[in-house]
Amino acid sequence: MESESRQTPTGRICTPEDVAAAAVFLGSGANGHVNGEVLSVAGGRQLTR
Repeated sequence: MESESRQTPTGRICTPEDVAAAAVFLGSGANGHVNGEVLSVAGGRQLTR
């Protein structure tokens, strides 16, 4: 787990709370103009590849 967390710009692995926050955002009115997107909850890991 420690080596995984070092591979992300945030320095930690994703938590269930991180995923829940994204789900709440997508299910709320705050996402009014978000559609057809893939929302990655990965701590920026895709930036390091």
